[in-house]
Amino acid sequence: MIIVPTHKMELTEAPEHVEEQGEQEEQEEQEEVKVKKPRAKRVPKAKPPPVVVPPADIPPRADADFWRDMLITKREMEKAETRARYANLVILK
Repeated sequence: MIIVPTHKMELTEAPEHVEEQGEQEEQEEQEEVKVKKPRAKRVPKAKPPPVVVPPADIPPRADADFWRDMLITKREMEKAETRARYANLVILK
């Protein structure tokens, strides 16, 4: 098929369909280029809740009953351990 030009074209001009093809090719090239997404912002770590310190003007009170019971229990355990240790001794006469 032969195309007959209906008007004179200058040498620097290109037909419109050729320009459109060139634009499409440029768009395709731009689409092929992978664009790196920016990295997500850093999320700060959760901080532990603050430790509540009692006021310094009030000294802590010792629970005397608790410590008395602990001491009694310790002494009972030591007596039982001593009895168990010496239970296997053989007395020679």
